[in-house]
Amino acid sequence: MNNSKKQQIGIIVNVLRTDTDGILKKINTIIKKYNIEAIIINYDISSYNNVKKAAKELKNVSMLISIGGDGTLLSALKIAIKYDISVLPIYNGTLGFISEIPPEEAYLILEEYFENKKTLYEIEPRTLLSISVYSKEKDTYREHLAVNELVLSKCDGRAIHINIIISGKLISSIVGDGVVIATPTGSTAYALSAGGPILAPTIDAMSFVPIAPHSLTFRPLVIPKHDNIELELTQKSLKAMITVDGYDICQFKNNDKIKAKISNKNCYIFQSANRLFYDILRNKLNWGR
Repeated sequence: MNNSKKQQIGIIVNVLRTDTDGILKKINTIIKKYNIEAIIINYDISSYNNVKKAAKELKNVSMLISIGGDGTLLSALKIAIKYDISVLPIYNGTLGFISEIPPEEAYLILEEYFENKKTLYEIEPRTLLSISVYSKEKDTYREHLAVNELVLSKCDGRAIHINIIISGKLISSIVGDGVVIATPTGSTAYALSAGGPILAPTIDAMSFVPIAPHSLTFRPLVIPKHDNIELELTQKSLKAMITVDGYDICQFKNNDKIKAKISNKNCYIFQSANRLFYDILRNKLNWGR
């Protein structure tokens, strides 16, 4: 990870959230003390492509700050992965499983970071999915990295038939609305809604979760790092859709193939040193209430 000290930081801010001006004003006060400049990129769901274009402006920053919820953080992480830098997520959204640091705590962490201290925070590596999509029609491969998940889903009302191949062996075929392959970070997102297990964020594994399978016996799986998963449609299916981290990538047809495995790369997220992942789960899921 690139820890060289720079004179700029980047801020990805969700303009649809309340009180972003107040948070930006406080951050600006802090960074002025250290003679550091901020490059601010406005984000909302409809302007994700603008965030990707703006990534070139952020190539020399030492860190990123995301202000919003988990969606804003995902956009920031896409840029951070490219430049091998860390993201400080300031929670100002609606959920916040991964963007869980409230503003007042984030200000203290930011001060510590610029003072080269490290008592209030840790920088945690997170597992990524490496995804390869082969198009038979075009005879081409497309490579993607996922922070949260890969989803293969139906395009219309008809169920799709999927062959599941793990480390080169056909394990089973499944009929249903699709499948989710999630990282530990993504295990609290779509995969959780589909009935998948919650994985601790530092585990090197991925979860395989069927979406509305027609067989009640097919349950979610946790796949270790050394295995890979391949998906292909059987001849009974016409086409499906591939989605990576919530964004449609391409259609998926018979004779196409997807391979997913744990990437050799990581992304890096600031985490509070005073709060465990299990504390976050208890609060967000209202355990014991």
